[in-house]
Parts: sequence; structure tokens; C-alpha cells
Amino acid sequence: MNRSVLIVTPFFAPQSHAAVFRAYKLAKYLPRLGWKPYVVTTDVNYLYNEDPSLAEALPEEVEVVRARYVEPSLRGLRMALGGRDRTFKAMKEAGEFAAAKEAGSVVDPGMLQRIYRYCSERWLRNPDAYWTWRRPALRAAKRLIARHDIPIVLTSSDPYTCHIIGRGLQRRGCKWVADLRDPHVYNHATSSRRAAVFARQRAAERAAALGADAVTTAASAIGMILTDMYGVRDTRRIRFIPTGLDEELLPPEGAAPPREGRYVVFSGEYLPEYGGEFLEIFAAATAEGAAGEGVKLLFAGRREVNEPRVRPHVEQLGIGDKVEFVDHVPQEELYSLLRGAEAALLVSSRLYRWWCLHAKLVDYIALRIPVLAVVPDPSEARTHLTRAGLGVFLDGDREACARRLSDFLEGRMQMPPPDEAECERFTARRQAEAFAGLFEEVLAAGKP
Repeated sequence: MNRSVLIVTPFFAPQSHAAVFRAYKLAKYLPRLGWKPYVVTTDVNYLYNEDPSLAEALPEEVEVVRARYVEPSLRGLRMALGGRDRTFKAMKEAGEFAAAKEAGSVVDPGMLQRIYRYCSERWLRNPDAYWTWRRPALRAAKRLIARHDIPIVLTSSDPYTCHIIGRGLQRRGCKWVADLRDPHVYNHATSSRRAAVFARQRAAERAAALGADAVTTAASAIGMILTDMYGVRDTRRIRFIPTGLDEELLPPEGAAPPREGRYVVFSGEYLPEYGGEFLEIFAAATAEGAAGEGVKLLFAGRREVNEPRVRPHVEQLGIGDKVEFVDHVPQEELYSLLRGAEAALLVSSRLYRWWCLHAKLVDYIALRIPVLAVVPDPSEARTHLTRAGLGVFLDGDREACARRLSDFLEGRMQMPPPDEAECERFTARRQAEAFAGLFEEVLAAGKP
């Protein structure tokens, strides 16, 4: 059997954000299982932080091809014509946080901005901002397939363009595994409000759900959503494979903690939908008594995003001395910070993203960290936290939540021992093993 696989994704190292790590860890660990990964990704990273050590850590068996990508925006056009580097990374290094936040959009207020936004939503991002990458990526993929006789392709989406690329390669004889990190048409935040664009997005996702040789999802609930939305009959084609923590990046046992004192960590990007509910609970729980003694609440992630969203709540509640912001750090440093935490924080509000197995939650579970959770009931996050024995669910009214948080911080809450089997599922090694097994099934039988 030819154990080579082509991975198609615009999000890959050295980019460093949540959407990168599922495909990245797969490529990193597949060679240990006898597989040769080839990766087709973009040649320009317009939007995200970078960590060069990620690319350096890839084994030599991983071959990465970067296909030409011009962002369909004024920024992309200016850069393609030789203008200055206006990527997020470049502007952040120059200290232009406001410019980085607004990169890719016009800054003139009024009618001109509204016209530009309409054109962007209606044509320039149809079905998404990566349609300009489709043909270069297809050409690169076809060359690799012909040269190395690659029998199977994995597309990681979003964006929707990856579905279109996967379908095109399947028509040319490759087996196609469509990896869906989120149910994009189902989620208003990742689908267009323009009817014509939404129709293209839904058609692309439907083609993947019904036409790919296998579909993998980053949460079991996504498989249920796809089945309900598109009438998937052979549900054996849909496999839930969790993303995994990279154990190689863990600090050694007995390593000194990254900081002194007690702290709780939120990692990632704090979305506007999260609101200030947990901060109100935290303020009430730490207002007096032992619970508030020396406990810091750390927000680790893109500071230029998190601080403007969190700081107003913090100032209103008067807890500025208990809250700190840590800018985006490499995975290895983040793992060290998490390991030293008293607990991790998962906030998705009472109704938001019930179907999501958050990337940061995967790390928390694998690290066996207690998780303070404000999540829907029921939800994918609650299910796995309950199985792992790590959930401290802040349910009920604010007073009840504050009492529960105080009980945890003061050591009055008896936590069960973590379920080792459940926690072990969320490692990159197990993720790679699951994908490798599925690839073998697809190649041997056509469909699982």
C-alpha cells in the first residue's frame, strides 16, 4: 500500500493559531506510523501570528508546498503589486496594532466603506476569502499526486474552498477525506449573510458531507448536524477524531513553574459573545475571604484582541488588580503556563456553540487540569468534561455560581480523579493513529 497522503489547508506552520494545529499535528506524527505527508498551503499569511519553531519541528519526511495566494482585498492587491507588507505579523512587529486589527479593510468612513464591504461580502469572499488560492492549490496538488502517486487527499476546512479542491481531486481519481473542524453553514459566524454566497457555501459543504469517501469531524455533535442537514444515510462514513495535545512540547516533570502565585488561565481569543458573565462571577467569588487571596485571572492570547474586549468589564467590576493579560505565546510556553494553573477557564456562554469541542479544551483535558466552565447544557464540551472528571460547571444564578467558584478556589470542593482513558484520547499521537487507520480503511475498501 502506498502510504502517502496529501493534506490541503491554508492554515499551516509557521502560522500559530487554533485552526493550524489539527492538520499540523497530523503531519508531524504521521511519519512515525509509516506515512509520508505532503502539504499544500498558502505562500502568504495575511492574518495571524507566526511561530518559526513549529516549522522547524516538522520531521524531514513532511514536504510542504506553498501555492500562490493573493487575498481578495485592497491589502492583497496592493501587496501583489509591490506595496509594503501589510500582513498582521508585519504590522504587529511594527507596533501598529490598530492597523493590524483593521488590515484588509478600507479606513475611510461613510459610503465608500459600505460599498467596499458590500463588494467584499458579495463577490470578494465568495464562497470565502481563499477562492483566489483554489487554482494554484489545485495545480500544486495535481503535480504532487502525479509525481508521487499519492492515493488519498485530506482537506481541512474551513475555508469552503478546501471542499471544492477536495472534490476536484476526487474526480481525478484520488480518495478524499473531508475534515470538518466546524459545521460552517450551521454556524452564523462562519457563513455568509448574502443569499447567493450562502448557497455556494452550503453546496460546497453538502458535496463534502455526501460525496467524500469519508468525513472526519473535530466534535461528535458535528456529525449529528451534518446528518440532520444533508440526510447522510451511511453514517459510518462520518468519524469523530479529536484534535490532540502535542506531548513533545510539555515541560519536563519537576520543571519550575513559569510564574509564582495562584492563577486561573483563559487561553485563546475572547469572543464578544462571551460577555462579562464569568467576570461577574469571579468578582463576587473573590470579593472577600480566602478565595480571593492572591488569585489572578490570566487571559493568554492575542492581547490586542482580548484586552479591549475584557478590560471594560474588569474596570466596571473593579477587579483590575486580579486580572492580567499575556500576549500570544508559542505552544510550548502555553503548555507550561497551563500546567502551573490552579484551573483553566472555558467560557462559551449558556447558549453559544453547544456543538463545539474547543481547541483549548482539548489541551485542558489532556493536561488533566480542572476546568471552570460556563457552557450550554447539554453541550459537547460538557459531555467530555464530565467523562474526564474535570468539569467545575458554573450553573444556576450568579450567587450560586459564585459560591461554587469560592468552594473550588478555597479547596472545599472534592474533585474526582481524572478518567485516564478519556484524557488519553486527546493527544496528537492518538489523533494520528485514528487518521492513519481511517486512511487505510478508505484505501482498502473504497469507503469505510
